Amino acid sequence: MISNLLKQVNEITEKHHYNGVILIDDFKENLLVMGYGYSNLEHDIQMTVDTPMRIASITKQFTAISIVQLFERGLLHLEDNIKKYIPDYPRGDEITIHHLLTHTSGISNFPLSYDFYEVLNSDSVLEALIDLFKFEPLQFNPGSQFSYSISGFLILQYIIEQVSQMSYEAYLQANIFDPLNMKNSGFDHYKAIIKGRASPYDFKEDHMTNADFIDMRIAGAGGGLYASITDLERFNKGILNHVLITEDSMKMMFHHQYEIAEEVYSGYGVFIQTCELVGRKRIKAYHAGGGTGVRAMNIFYFDDEIMLTMVSNINDAKRFNETLNEIELLILKDQ
Repeated sequence: MISNLLKQVNEITEKHHYNGVILIDDFKENLLVMGYGYSNLEHDIQMTVDTPMRIASITKQFTAISIVQLFERGLLHLEDNIKKYIPDYPRGDEITIHHLLTHTSGISNFPLSYDFYEVLNSDSVLEALIDLFKFEPLQFNPGSQFSYSISGFLILQYIIEQVSQMSYEAYLQANIFDPLNMKNSGFDHYKAIIKGRASPYDFKEDHMTNADFIDMRIAGAGGGLYASITDLERFNKGILNHVLITEDSMKMMFHHQYEIAEEVYSGYGVFIQTCELVGRKRIKAYHAGGGTGVRAMNIFYFDDEIMLTMVSNINDAKRFNETLNEIELLILKDQ
């Protein structure tokens, strides 16, 4: 079965010229973990399963796990309001950690077109980023609506650092990366020498370009991490096997916390959707990632006990989604 799956996936990736990594897992063992194409197109460096790659907003799952860990240790409560951590935050007594985790805080995103020079050269980049949106009016009353917010996850980063008395990076290293032996993961600092790190590319106007530069501190706990596909497997198994958080906490993380649309809900660092797939309704829990030099998706099909993770170092939504959709149909057709 595994050799046949490999053959079929290889045909799909070749058909769509997919460049990146793919993991298919049945919750017990990996059925397929492969690198396709190149981590660096200019030097023809092959993509491998150990290649460190940007994972964009899949970072939010690491942030959510960190918050839940601190909750389990009694160091914070999910109904804590953010005024407890940022006393001068306007209407901070109305916004809770739960709202931040579910994107229901009403906090606006800061404009990515902003000139971040002063922010990135400030004494505290994180506090300077928060100041960009801190005094902007809320989009809606907290808890009343959904609006995807990277800003909210920057506040979660601030809370993690305040509660743990560690930097976000140090917290992840001690509480996620080290316990799971994730040796090819970390924060994607552009100045750091990261062995084998994939180069980021964009696909614009029918041709490939080097991706626009971005200092990932701007993305922070909302999108600033890199990881290899084998490390992402360790992370997912760390959740499923209750190494990182308890079974009760995992259920809470994947619970229908807020209804976004019909049969689509936000959990904590994850979205849960019921949809028609390969002839029957299925529940999938996922988080996508995208942006400069990256497309990513991390999916749990709990009813089928199948996990699919894909990361590409090319920001090409069409190529990525066509590959993803065909592989999804392939792995679910016999379930």
